[in-house]
Amino acid sequence: MHIAVLAKVVPDYEVPASDFELTDGRAHSRYKRMIGLYDENAIETAVQLKEKNGATLSIISYGSTNDIAVLRKAIAMGGDALHLVMGDSDDPFVIAANLKMAIEKIGDVDLVLAGQQSADMDRGLVHGILAGMLNTPFISQVSHINADSDAWTVSQIHEDGTRELSFTGKAVLSITSIPENVPRIPVVRAIFAAKKKPVEKIEGIAAEPMTVEQKSVEIPTVESVCEFLPLDDIAETSKILLSKLREERYL
Repeated sequence: MHIAVLAKVVPDYEVPASDFELTDGRAHSRYKRMIGLYDENAIETAVQLKEKNGATLSIISYGSTNDIAVLRKAIAMGGDALHLVMGDSDDPFVIAANLKMAIEKIGDVDLVLAGQQSADMDRGLVHGILAGMLNTPFISQVSHINADSDAWTVSQIHEDGTRELSFTGKAVLSITSIPENVPRIPVVRAIFAAKKKPVEKIEGIAAEPMTVEQKSVEIPTVESVCEFLPLDDIAETSKILLSKLREERYL
């Protein structure tokens, strides 16, 4: 069994809105870089499958050599190999085409996992496009995966609950966040071992981009109002607070 996880290096997604800054329509380069949180959920899910079924786990990313140091965390978590496709496009069709090329180059991948969406663009498009290019099923919002002989059984979360699905053969799955796949913290020994792991750099390919033009990217204005309530009479203060919460429809 060979599992591949798609991982993307993104700007710090925990930067407060008040400190967020754009440069050329993208997050400022001064922010720390990290693996997207949903991608880490996918990595954790894959590591658990590996531990349970004895699978091989490959990490595939599309980006630059600057991402390698960050991506080594995926190896420290339990990945076996790191493959980096060189490229700088934000277009989902271009990214999917490059990931398809890498998957086919690696060969014999049974299952492709990805976070349900990236932590920077928040589009949730690449994995679905990739599945179409690979001509495999695509299942979104997956929470649990079980290997059952020649078949796979997965749980899919939707607005009314969960749905159990099964399939045979290869597929692309997007992984959602649940308590069971909270990313593990790598041990020190694994972190040092990951630093010595060789990285396969794959030259990116040109591909037909999506026929949509980005016109602008704007940061919404964040306004906050601070109001102090009197503390002389706690009962009266509570009434005032409840009244204001109801006025703003928080209650």
